Amino acid sequence: MNIQVDNNMQKNDAVSVEPGVHKVLFENERVRVLDVYLAVGGKTEMHWHPDSVSYVLNGGKMRVTRPDGTVVDVELVAGKVIPGTNSEHAVENIGNSDIHTIQVEFLGK
Repeated sequence: MNIQVDNNMQKNDAVSVEPGVHKVLFENERVRVLDVYLAVGGKTEMHWHPDSVSYVLNGGKMRVTRPDGTVVDVELVAGKVIPGTNSEHAVENIGNSDIHTIQVEFLGK
């Protein structure tokens, strides 16, 4: 994977950091499609995604932690599409159901 971004972000690429959570379904020079699955109680290390959109297959409640320590709880609803911005974060599934999404990352030209 060769995304044109700062080297620190490349090192923290979601698939490299959490391959058990982020599985690549498709990739070309413009997009990468990920199957993202986080079981109840599951946690990720700090990782990065470029701008993206996610389709929620199975919703749940997750806690998102930013590098600066900011914490936000988010409720994901099945059938919804949610935007994601170029950002780094760690995630914890704090709900009662496994979270499953299809995430399309925008890689540029």
